[in-house]
Amino acid sequence: MFVAPEPAPPPAREPQLPPIPRAPAPPVATPKPQPMPPKPAAPASSGIVSSRLRPSIEIGVQPLRCLVEDDQVTIEFELELFNSGAAPARAVLAEASLFNAGVTQDEQLARFFANPVGAGSGIEAIAPLKRVNLTSKVVAPREAIQEYELGGRRAFVPVIAFNALYDWSGGKAQTSSAYLVGRETRGDKLGPLHLDDNAHRDVRSLAARELPTQLRT
Repeated sequence: MFVAPEPAPPPAREPQLPPIPRAPAPPVATPKPQPMPPKPAAPASSGIVSSRLRPSIEIGVQPLRCLVEDDQVTIEFELELFNSGAAPARAVLAEASLFNAGVTQDEQLARFFANPVGAGSGIEAIAPLKRVNLTSKVVAPREAIQEYELGGRRAFVPVIAFNALYDWSGGKAQTSSAYLVGRETRGDKLGPLHLDDNAHRDVRSLAARELPTQLRT
């Protein structure tokens, strides 16, 4: 009896290794944006810039002559207006008044400075760093002159006050000052002006000293 041979067992399968995982690709570095170089600093300005471009009127006075008459006293003078500012001074108007030196002079000057008349013809404009010279006079009645007894002679000590009014782009402005007037002595002090009995006394050697009472706006 023929017996069929048993079928051969299937060949053993070789063990298979699990797949080797692939190493991840290294990340590609994204280049960082480079910072912009700083802007060079602007060169420092070598000039001087004024924060207030405005005019500024300065007053100077030189008395020329004092004429004493029976009914009045006249003092002639040269007035200098100097614009020391950086802009034109426009519609410049100067006015003067005569006072007696004494204990009430500061009050009288303060009232004069605070209440300028502001009338009359003026100067159209004074450019920066320019000067204008004017010749004028102040007159006072003889009875308004305060007399003093000095060395056995009658004398008086006059004060001339000035208001300089002007316009500029920022509005209106004012410079006011006062000067003691007397005879030139070539020293620190001025000599008095005499009121002798003889009429038409004419004194020409005069000088002026600025007083501390002033105003500037």
